[in-house]
Amino acid sequence: MSTPDNRHSSVPALPEALSGTLIIGDPHSTSLPVRILFTEQLSALIGKSPTTIRTFATSSKYRHLIPRPFKLPGSRRLCWYEKDVLDWIESTRPVEPPPQRRPRGRPTKREAQVRALWASNQQAL
Repeated sequence: MSTPDNRHSSVPALPEALSGTLIIGDPHSTSLPVRILFTEQLSALIGKSPTTIRTFATSSKYRHLIPRPFKLPGSRRLCWYEKDVLDWIESTRPVEPPPQRRPRGRPTKREAQVRALWASNQQAL
């Protein structure tokens, strides 16, 4: 009884399989394909190490600091949809530092307005 030899199959490897990024989509569809990012690609996008990303994804204390991950069926790897990650990056804005404090004395009206505007923006977040 002979078994088929899978080492010499003629199925070509797709470029995304070699790069580590999974692309799902109908090749005949007019819409853009859905790209799935893994921890390594996410770390390159947001500037955090893969270990930090895994910690953020698995700890409820830090879960709000990265986009919500998912796992493919039958896999233990963390995955993210590229569109969700790009939307998350777009929605987060850098924190603005508070206005400089005056050393002493009563603030001017302009300084009071700037500080009140900053405080209202911080409460909205």
